[in-house]
Order: sequence, then C-alpha cells, then structure tokens
Amino acid sequence: MNQKVLDIFLPKERSLDQLKNFSFLKKMISEIELFFSNEENFLLLNIKEDLIRNYLFHASLNSCKTQPKIIDLKEKIFNPDVFKYPMVFIKNLSSDTLNQESEIFLFNGFNYCLNQNTKILFSSNDFIKNLDIKLADLESRLNTVLPVEILNPADEEKMNLINFELQQRGLEINDKEMQYIFTHHSRDLNSLLNLAEKLDEISHQEKKSISINLIKKII
Repeated sequence: MNQKVLDIFLPKERSLDQLKNFSFLKKMISEIELFFSNEENFLLLNIKEDLIRNYLFHASLNSCKTQPKIIDLKEKIFNPDVFKYPMVFIKNLSSDTLNQESEIFLFNGFNYCLNQNTKILFSSNDFIKNLDIKLADLESRLNTVLPVEILNPADEEKMNLINFELQQRGLEINDKEMQYIFTHHSRDLNSLLNLAEKLDEISHQEKKSISINLIKKII
C-alpha cells in the first residue's frame, strides 16, 4: 500500500480548542495551552507519526496568541536571530536533522532563551535519548524538558477525528463507508489522516460524495 506522507497545513480556524473533544489529544493540548501561559521556557512534543505531529504543530501555531517564529531543522537555515522572538517553534527535531552545526545552533538557542526568559516549543519524532546527540551539553539541556506524548486512541476516537476532518472540508461520510475504511485500510492515524486528505482531493476532482467506490479508488 503506497501512501504518500502529506504535510497538512490546517486552515486558520482549525485550533487546539476544536481538538479538545478528542480524549486521546486532551492531555497534550492541555500541556500546550498551559505552556503558552505559564513561566516555563521549554516544551517538547514527542510524536512519532509525521502527520499527527504536523497536525498538532499547525493547530498549536494557529492557537498561539504570540506569533511564533518557526524553525524547520530540515531546511538547515541556522540564523541565531530567530531566538530573539518571544516564542519559537522548532519542528523536525530528529536524528536525521541533528549534526554538529544544528546541535551548536540549538545549544546556543537554548541558552539564549534561558537568559532572556523566552520560549521554545520543540516537535520531535522520538525521545531525546534516542536522537544520538553528539553534543553532550545539548543533550543534557534537552533532557531537562519533560516530553509530552499522545495516548493511543480507540477506533471510535479515530473515526470521530476523521469524521471531523472531512466535515471541516465540507464532506460527509456515512457509517457504512467509515466501517469499510476501518475494515480494508490501515488504522493508524497517519494513514487515516492521509486518506482524509486524498478523499477531499478526489471528491472535488470528480464532484462526487464519499462512497465505497470512491474509497476503492484510493485504497
């Protein structure tokens, strides 16, 4: 099953507040909102799945009252001036994006934020201990940040989230079609969110509502 990983850019109205209804996201959303208002300098979102991580990252971005500066470590642009912003979001913290240059950049940024009392929200695909960080001082500092994880959702919660995503796109899905997806398609959230994106595309292309025949064209 060949499934392209999409980086979902949520519309402005998609926010953390909307996602609170999903119990498996509630703890993480609560921690993010608390971080926005408390005196803590750092928060680490540890989410293995790419789509779910980007999903929550963009929802957090949409919900932050202070416009954050975004650093995507995959882009390999290490400008220390970005840490002068009161809120910085760092995405794609992983073993693939860490090297001598990026580790020194993060180490200096971490220290600057401590000294200036600003904030960094890190988004990572793994625990710090598994990132193979070579700069011991950076690893030591990142280990002081308590990671926040999402709970494993039940199938019903996954269905509710996919239903919500389709509704946000102006689409409706019946129980029969939803059950077909959960019988014949991977049930991990990454794949399901990817499917919702593809259903949106093909539904608009063919100007048809969601049906089992339409779903078969994708899966």
